[in-house]
Amino acid sequence: MAGENFPRTAHILALIGGILVVIEGLLYLAVGALIGSIGGGFGIAGGFVAALGAIALIVGIIILYGSIQLRSRPASAKTWGIILIVLALASYIGGGGFFLGLILTLIGGILAYVWVAPAAPMGTAGQWSQPQPGTWGQPTMPGGGPGAAPLAGGGQRFCTSCGSPVPAGAMNCPKCGAPVTA
Repeated sequence: MAGENFPRTAHILALIGGILVVIEGLLYLAVGALIGSIGGGFGIAGGFVAALGAIALIVGIIILYGSIQLRSRPASAKTWGIILIVLALASYIGGGGFFLGLILTLIGGILAYVWVAPAAPMGTAGQWSQPQPGTWGQPTMPGGGPGAAPLAGGGQRFCTSCGSPVPAGAMNCPKCGAPVTA
């Protein structure tokens, strides 16, 4: 799962739009079956309405799948954005989910296309400090990092368990009670 870094608004709009398109497709299928059951010259009209309903149903299901992909695979948001835009326009054939489904899916597709993943957070203070002797190649937090020995000049130590500041000379973390390494 992607966690919280996915185009949330695009996902929700496409999901609602897809649901509306599916509902309208099912409604068209039911009306087409009803018209077709009347008999006479209505059989062709009922078949036509049912065909429109089938198209809307298929397009709506693909829109729903695309909405799920926006959440589970945010790296492909641009691709699914394009697909959702095309599907929104294609849903017009089957009524576009009372036209509202078309609009919502179209906006969701555009938002997915322009979505940019947030940058990964850096260290606690917004940047990494210079490595301490003996830790070359390992990033450290300002002040030496969690559980590190004090810096020359009286820097602060941090708990390896919870990350809280630990006073100089303390054997255990004052917040969580974990033993502090020197």
